[in-house]
Amino acid sequence: MTPPAVTVVLVNWNGAEFLPPCLRSIAAQTYAGAVNTIVVDNGSHDGSLELLRRDFPEVRVLVNDVNNYARANNRGVAAADTPFVLQLNTDTELEPECIARLVDRLAARPDAAAAMPKILYPDGRLYSTGVLQRPDLYWVDRDEGEPDDGRRDREEDLFGVSGCCALHRREVWLAAGGLDEAFHMYYEDVEFSLRLRARGHALLYVPAARVRHVGHGSIAKTAHGKDVLGERNRLLVLAAHYRDAFPRECVRSPWFQSAPPDELRALLPELARRLGVAPEAAWSELCVALRDAVREFAGEQDAAYGTHRNYPRILEEREQWIEKLLREVARLRIYRWPWRRLKPGEQAFLRARRARRDDAQS
Repeated sequence: MTPPAVTVVLVNWNGAEFLPPCLRSIAAQTYAGAVNTIVVDNGSHDGSLELLRRDFPEVRVLVNDVNNYARANNRGVAAADTPFVLQLNTDTELEPECIARLVDRLAARPDAAAAMPKILYPDGRLYSTGVLQRPDLYWVDRDEGEPDDGRRDREEDLFGVSGCCALHRREVWLAAGGLDEAFHMYYEDVEFSLRLRARGHALLYVPAARVRHVGHGSIAKTAHGKDVLGERNRLLVLAAHYRDAFPRECVRSPWFQSAPPDELRALLPELARRLGVAPEAAWSELCVALRDAVREFAGEQDAAYGTHRNYPRILEEREQWIEKLLREVARLRIYRWPWRRLKPGEQAFLRARRARRDDAQS
């Protein structure tokens, strides 16, 4: 019997340098069934569309109406006519057996909605072996940066699958409503995984299937960064799936505290809708919840430090933590992203801290 057909959905934005190796790796798959490819372009201006027409005329190309990663994926899945769809980033290269192994394991688990491979950096280090939830309600790629030393060579069920590369049952994707388009990108895979699991579906990790991923291929070219989108979208995840923790996390959120007012105003209706309250009650409920969370946070400060006379100590300890975090960020950026230095305001903060210590010692 002929294996079921698969459609690979690639979302592209100015990824012309990544498309040829990615598309060649798709063409080199050993899978016995049909493999179709749809590229959904988000308004590229780097020659991507010309490259596709010239060198890959067999690839179906859709042009998205806005630059929205989640919407582009939904459009690609809707346009597919195969039982399985492979959501794939453009800055990847599949190993030849990848699709065959993913289809084999997903087809063997009727309860599963999706299966992801072992994702590796080009140098062989692990990029992701699944999405992991931390105790502080942040979500990360499990094992990122660790050596591929056999620690994740066993198949298992996951908390979440990475949007970098995952094979989905198309009918389940559509029935669940697809990716939440308010996210644009980042944490959209976390939210979708939570929604799929809430519907009773399993999510699989298939380490025998492998893919190489450059990482941050498109986001590095944008004016905004992963951190900003991630912090904003984290609040959407919390409002939809962790309502009890949402107000407290709003108070603690760097994005909520520092976002431009217009951006915050635009997000508030989305947060209220995900909190599940009636429109007329949304604002009052959100304000009361935030008020209670602020009072709780202030109570924690009092419990830890006594009266407000200790606020100078509180602020000093807070600045010590900020300084420590900035130094760690600087170290990581030099190591992993040498073209991204600390922002001028961050550099000024560290200089001020250094000058204060020098004055105290003199």
